[in-house]
Amino acid sequence: MHYVVAIPLDKKLAEFIGKGGAEGSINFYNRKMGDDIIVGLAPSSIDDKFYAVAETFLISQQILLSTANIDKIFGELLVACSLVGKHVIFTDENAIDNLLAGIKVKEYEISPREELVNKILAIKPQESSDPVRVDIDHAFPVKGIGCVALGIVTKGTLKVHDELSHSSGKIVSVKSIQSQDIDVQTAGPGTRVGLALKGIEHEDLSKGDLLSKEKIPRVAQVRAKISISPISKEEVLAQSRYSLVSNFSFSNILVEEVLGDTVTIKFEKQIPISKGDKFLLLREKAPRIFAHGEVL
Repeated sequence: MHYVVAIPLDKKLAEFIGKGGAEGSINFYNRKMGDDIIVGLAPSSIDDKFYAVAETFLISQQILLSTANIDKIFGELLVACSLVGKHVIFTDENAIDNLLAGIKVKEYEISPREELVNKILAIKPQESSDPVRVDIDHAFPVKGIGCVALGIVTKGTLKVHDELSHSSGKIVSVKSIQSQDIDVQTAGPGTRVGLALKGIEHEDLSKGDLLSKEKIPRVAQVRAKISISPISKEEVLAQSRYSLVSNFSFSNILVEEVLGDTVTIKFEKQIPISKGDKFLLLREKAPRIFAHGEVL
């Protein structure tokens, strides 16, 4: 099975979980144990790339949060954990009972370092019968192969020779699939994949683009339902400006209309996003991640 885990704090913890792989605004750490593969996602910087924290929280199935330093950043990430509602594993370096009493995390456990891998493997990923979707984070040319894209299968089961729609509307064929540098014929949800593609050039692919059975074009506006952390003390009003992250996509936004917990959002940069997609809203002051939403 494939496990995708956000590890937003403590590089040494990420290195404990897996061996370093692809690097960028998000660094990838990989561990293979028999038929089980763990992919850890760690922001390369929290100071100037905080949006990458939101990306890892959204794309991952679980969150692993170090308690080695209980500081302002830890508090911000605890608020983000409360918003996304995913299973959180806290390390046991410091007691956080008082913080968890004030910031409610839906599902969590506390674990010593030596038991972390087993704790991750104990939370089985959900199966998906949805049409296949791959969220792309890198693309580059390879001599003799052509365009190669790296991403994570977020829905359905991807197969060699599948024809998928790119965010631009181009139809793309999957020539081959690799997972952990091994050729595979299929890849299910949570699989970190390298795809050799036909019908598109690497220059046409950007971080945040989608390859999917169903057409998911880039859009300029969506309606969504949002949930705001009470810790943030933020009132979202019409004409408010924030940043929005949906998996690997990022854009500054304008809130055009507010009707209760439903908002109309206009993107500064069009992104591929569709009904049911989850997102996080970011602002400049702490806690920077202050709201969670779902496209209607």
